[in-house]
Amino acid sequence: MKIGGLQPVTLLDYPQKVAAIIFTVGCNMRCPFCYNPSLVLSNLEKDNKSFKEMEVLSFLKKRKKYLDGIVITGGEPTLQTDLPKFCQKLKKLGYSIKLDTNGMLPDVLENLIGDKLVDYIAMDIKGPLESYSKSSGMDTDVKNIQKSVKMIIKGSLPHEFRTTLVRGLHSKKDIVSMARIVLGADKYFLQNFKDHKKLVGEGFRGRSFTNKLMKEFREIADKYVKECEIR
Repeated sequence: MKIGGLQPVTLLDYPQKVAAIIFTVGCNMRCPFCYNPSLVLSNLEKDNKSFKEMEVLSFLKKRKKYLDGIVITGGEPTLQTDLPKFCQKLKKLGYSIKLDTNGMLPDVLENLIGDKLVDYIAMDIKGPLESYSKSSGMDTDVKNIQKSVKMIIKGSLPHEFRTTLVRGLHSKKDIVSMARIVLGADKYFLQNFKDHKKLVGEGFRGRSFTNKLMKEFREIADKYVKECEIR
């Protein structure tokens, strides 16, 4: 596992769990608004503190009486070829696992679910299918996105979908298109863009939406899913 970050505790990222967060290195998207460029861009990997797998497992073994779960995020975790084995090791320690993914590798996701190696899935929806590459920053096979979404919604695992909304990239019309992608989902979170000094898109100047518009977007999306909230 290429691990570029470890957050010892979070009360927010895994619903109803006290968890640690593991950040993997590498991603198959280049979303211009992403604020983790050192985990995404190979030329910036040196900016990360590198963690050895055994070092992380040793830490988590000692912290078991304080933690309930582990969030594996990135970058894109499903790019890690040894992710299944790593999840098995976390399971042996007694942890529940939440996986954050962009859904580009549905076959990996299917295997993780089938082998009962994840307990909660959070998937990002970058934009409308017809213009997905505009937000993902890469040529994106949306059939993979659709396959992952369908698998998650029809599956038995608790899940959520989330979209970071950026003024200039997304419109009110796009909210309907994206909500339809996740029709019937348990939860759909809308996140307002927040500017950072370093973003994946060099020179990207995104803007956030007003609180009023975010509330309007939530009301629109709420018609398509069981629960929609602003995060």
